[in-house]
Amino acid sequence: MKINVPRILSFVIIAIVIAGVVNVYADAGPIERMARARVCERHPGPCRERLGRVLRTPFFHDMDFTEGGRSVTVRCSRSFVFVGEYACAVR
Repeated sequence: MKINVPRILSFVIIAIVIAGVVNVYADAGPIERMARARVCERHPGPCRERLGRVLRTPFFHDMDFTEGGRSVTVRCSRSFVFVGEYACAVR
């Protein structure tokens, strides 16, 4: 059986492009809620964060919040490059 390398490579490239498009254009509601929770977990009282800037790329989502008069940036990224669960961290 002969392996058709160009066809396999084409399928791999198409799969990577689709994964990147999904990471950018899919519903970001759950990711935004995780980022808001990360901002609010640092203070015991009521949290009044405001979302300012959102940067969505195939590799990560950056969200800038204003909370208590200061700016907080949260980066949410997947556990692997294009797949896996999202995890958020304050930068």
